[in-house]
Amino acid sequence: MKKLFYLFFVALIGISLVSLNATADNRRTIAKKYKAAAGADTLVSANGGTLYSITGLASSSSCRYSVHDASAIGCGGSDCTATNHGNPDNVMAEGGEATQYDSFPTIDFGPEGVPFNNGLLISTTTCDVNVTYN
Repeated sequence: MKKLFYLFFVALIGISLVSLNATADNRRTIAKKYKAAAGADTLVSANGGTLYSITGLASSSSCRYSVHDASAIGCGGSDCTATNHGNPDNVMAEGGEATQYDSFPTIDFGPEGVPFNNGLLISTTTCDVNVTYN
């Protein structure tokens, strides 16, 4: 009877330890957002955050794109371009593809990402660009 009691007690401790690690704590996970820019300058975020990855497709030949940390977001409507933000030299990433319908290499900044302070802007000509940010 004594051995059965010890066996039951050890099994109870084992089950409780397994059940504690069954679900991830939501404070440890990072909720990520996704945004696409299709052949036009697009304001992705007007606040600070973190950029995690960039990927996309050349919808026409000789496409090029650049992702900017917007230094002074004061644009509205159709005048929201990289040059209207006061500092066009604040490029976080840039790239392109010469051949139509080819995807350009994914830029992955890892789990920590690259922080941006004042907003995120994608300036593109004929590319479809997708970003993952928070």
